[in-house]
Amino acid sequence: MHTFHPVVLLKRLSKLGVLSVCLAAFAQAAPPKNKEVLEPYEGIENLRSKLYLYTDGNGHYLALSETVDRKPTPIFWGNGHVFFVQEVGGITTRKDKAKEDELSVFLSFDLSFWEPRTDKNTNNIVKEENGEFYMTCGKKRKTLLQPVPAEEAKTIVEKAQFYERRFMREPHLLVRNDAGTYYYVDKSSKEGEKDYQFFIGKRGQLKKAKLKNIVRDSEGEIFATPNGSLRIVVGRDEIYWVHGKQKQALVRIPVEQNINLPFVWNDLGMYANKKMDTPCDDI
Repeated sequence: MHTFHPVVLLKRLSKLGVLSVCLAAFAQAAPPKNKEVLEPYEGIENLRSKLYLYTDGNGHYLALSETVDRKPTPIFWGNGHVFFVQEVGGITTRKDKAKEDELSVFLSFDLSFWEPRTDKNTNNIVKEENGEFYMTCGKKRKTLLQPVPAEEAKTIVEKAQFYERRFMREPHLLVRNDAGTYYYVDKSSKEGEKDYQFFIGKRGQLKKAKLKNIVRDSEGEIFATPNGSLRIVVGRDEIYWVHGKQKQALVRIPVEQNINLPFVWNDLGMYANKKMDTPCDDI
């Protein structure tokens, strides 16, 4: 009985084509790494027949309903096959009391939606009293929307998949040192979910750093990485970076209540080329 060294055996199997077949079978069986899991929108089956569809004429669709609290919400944006719900901010409406069951019950409305890449309150879906329907993304981008015929809209809505927001993260902390190195922490925006990410770098070049440990208690927060730790002391608003025996004070840049969001999303680099699946991706 012959025995072969592992390297010799691999070479012989390769010549016979057996190795290629085995590797191909393994590749097909192996689950994909970091495959995105989309969260279906809860209650969509009861909502499909109540959605109104509008389009920009370029393959993008807005779906909205006036069934929740008698407001034109929730709203969804998508390509006709896949839609993502949008987070609505402020909303104002004026109703036509003579109408009850149609979207035209609203003489006009103006609602804002979450979009971190443009200035606050510049992302809106608007119906004017003259019937004009449009969407804005930032101060200079305005796109007219037209209603999709009822039968076509019904077919699209019945076949489409509806999901919760795809991007579910929000800023937690942004600080920098005097040399222009930024330290940024974001977190999951899902209620009750404790999930933090840490980024370090110069403006436009922030990269994700591995977190070794996270401490959050009554005294403050510590985000520890292999190269140092970011420490926030509660009460004194003291923030510093510790590396070995060195301790460097940092300057806080406010990100609470939507302050500096365009700077965070557009200028720092963590979210470069990241689709948010909001209307501002497409218009």
